[in-house]
Order: sequence, then C-alpha cells, then structure tokens
Amino acid sequence: MKFLFVLLLLPVFSFSQEKVYDFVEEDPSFPGGMTAMTEFIVNHVEYPEEARANGEQGIVFVKFVVAKNGEISHVGIRKGATEALNAEAIRVVQAMPKWIPGKQNGEAVAVNFTLPIHFRLGNNDAQDAPPKPLTKKEKKKLRKQLKKAEKKAAKQKKKS
Repeated sequence: MKFLFVLLLLPVFSFSQEKVYDFVEEDPSFPGGMTAMTEFIVNHVEYPEEARANGEQGIVFVKFVVAKNGEISHVGIRKGATEALNAEAIRVVQAMPKWIPGKQNGEAVAVNFTLPIHFRLGNNDAQDAPPKPLTKKEKKKLRKQLKKAEKKAAKQKKKS
C-alpha cells in the first residue's frame, strides 16, 4: 500500500515544477526592502528556550524559493547552527508574507534565495530583548559571505 501511495503522488509533483533560477536580472525582494525584512525577523523570532538555556548562538543560512507569484516554498537549511535555532529560522521564513518576485527578461520567475538569520544572546539582563539589527558593516560582511557562498554553490551545481 505504501508503494502504491508513492506512485500516485509522483505524477502530481512532476507537472507542478517550474524552472528555478539561481541568478536573475532582478532579484526577489521582501516587501518594503531590507529594513522591513530585518524588522519582520526581529519581531517574529522567538528565541527557543532550550537554545537560550544552553547558550546556543549562531547564524542560520535558510534557503528557499521565491516563486513567480512571490510565495515562499522549499524552505530548508543551507548551513545551520543548532537544531533548535534551525527550526526557529525555518518557522520565521515560512511565516513571511509574499515577496516581490525576481525577474528575468521582464517576466516574474522562481528564484533560489539564501537568507542568513543571526541568533545572539546578550548579557543576562538583555536576554529577553529582541536581537539588535545588524550594523552596516555587519550587513556588508554578510552580503560578501553570501555572494561567495552562492558562487561556490553555483560552481558545484555546474560540476554535477
């Protein structure tokens, strides 16, 4: 019965796939831009109690697809921190509103996207406060790291 169930689902998935781009002329964007996205993340992240108790911190690189209608799908972890932080990062990305889709040749297309989400604990007094927004220097450094990682992933994808 399990084998039959899988066979029935395969045709559904094969027809619904659309081409997903890694690089496009116009990248997808969060409605309201980077500032709005940072605000959304800060307001929606709930630092997991288990992670807080264990002093877990780190950056979770969440990968997902921004569909041509702006919906977020295929959410996963490109590079994670801990199980609890990874799960929270996925939850926040899945809760995001529709994005402005990327464009290629003037048409909306599905695009792979990677978003770093920082989890930092402050002093004991500040642990209940939401994380501070990134500085310009930190944002610039992350963009460089992200571009480098995306180029590396694209090279690896071409090899396979």
